[in-house]
Amino acid sequence: MTKTILLGALLGAGALPVMAEMPPQAAVCVSCHMANGLGMANVAPSIAGMPVSYLAEQLRHFQQGARDNAIMKPMAMMLDDAGVESVSQWFASLPAPLPAAPAFRGEKPSPQDMGLGEKLAYQGDWQRDLPSCVACHGPEGVGVGEAFPHLAGQHADYIESQLKAWQSGSRATDPHGLMAPVANKLTAEEITAVAGYFASLGGQ
Repeated sequence: MTKTILLGALLGAGALPVMAEMPPQAAVCVSCHMANGLGMANVAPSIAGMPVSYLAEQLRHFQQGARDNAIMKPMAMMLDDAGVESVSQWFASLPAPLPAAPAFRGEKPSPQDMGLGEKLAYQGDWQRDLPSCVACHGPEGVGVGEAFPHLAGQHADYIESQLKAWQSGSRATDPHGLMAPVANKLTAEEITAVAGYFASLGGQ
């Protein structure tokens, strides 16, 4: 019962609207992100089921140059404010294949029985002041509210590229100022491991 209540609290603020008909403005988006919103490895990330406000904020970052991507900037520039909202709402309404019963930390194996990616996700490394990923992104990366997107089932290449972007400073749009300090504590091996772990979750 306690777990059910806690999981509901984690996900409640990011509850999805009923899936709607695709707006015309999203037609160009699905060429990369696909009609199911799950994207394609080495092409585009999965954005299905992400919080509306998170998706809208990312589109505005691309429009304003706060996030730099040669493909996304011109696509985002095609959208007015109404288009940003309608596209964000539609992708948010698409079902994301998240773990149905994500495991909390106490339900996981002991750290010595975890792979590197799972250990970082659930335990972090406090000797390096490195928090666990699930402390913000929720158990098994299911996401928390509007601010922390889900990582479960996301393409490993995208997670890896974004962690490296946080390291290099080419992405610096985190309103909480959390991601760059975390990413900068990770080695290349650890980035690959944690990206692979989250990609393995959620049914993609």
